[in-house]
Amino acid sequence: MGRRGSSSRAAALRAAQQAKAERDAERALREQQVEAALTDFYEATARVVRIRDEAHRKAEGLIAAAEQACGDPAGQAREAVRRLRELIGSTTEVARLCGLSVAAVREMLAAAAPDRPPVREQSGEEPSW
Repeated sequence: MGRRGSSSRAAALRAAQQAKAERDAERALREQQVEAALTDFYEATARVVRIRDEAHRKAEGLIAAAEQACGDPAGQAREAVRRLRELIGSTTEVARLCGLSVAAVREMLAAAAPDRPPVREQSGEEPSW
């Protein structure tokens, strides 16, 4: 019976090794699939970052160009507000007519003539800007 037991044991060992080899092959395949998916993820993520960075760079350039292009019209708007303030005499009224807040009108007046003394309200009160 010793001989028969050892051949039975050898057959069992071969079956166990075969089952383990199949399991190891499945694990190796799964690990390759995990590695491929992670590679795809990191590659795609890097592309997303590059695309967004390029878009931000282009947007910043567009905004800078727009701000530069707005310089003349914005200056003209500030000058018009300054003229209105001189004609009307009331920052509040200029704000109402232009659809702006009083604070916005005051900012425009300050930017329109930085070398001029502050404009005073007709009421004689000192403006808050």
